[in-house]
Amino acid sequence: MSIPETYLQTAWGDSIDDVTMEDIEEIISEIIEMDHEEGFFWVGIFNGDSEIILEAHNDLTVLGTFEEDDEQQVKAKFETWDEIKNLYALFLAKDFDQVQTILRDR
Repeated sequence: MSIPETYLQTAWGDSIDDVTMEDIEEIISEIIEMDHEEGFFWVGIFNGDSEIILEAHNDLTVLGTFEEDDEQQVKAKFETWDEIKNLYALFLAKDFDQVQTILRDR
């Protein structure tokens, strides 16, 4: 059994291993149709001995955890889901520095 490099988890219990942009777009479509607080998901990427997480909420808030320490979280509010999709594309490409920069500049 191999350990997935990436995973996606939803607040309502769905999970996907080896995440693609198509998976993220499908989950975002589901969240857009929801009207309750549990409309959020996160994607984790294993990077060496650490795990990097990007979490998106239905209010267009994104939370990034780039270190094991939760105090290293960066939170930002976006205007559209397309902006968040673009952020996830960078995240899946492992461009973590650019993702952090975008989150901090918002």
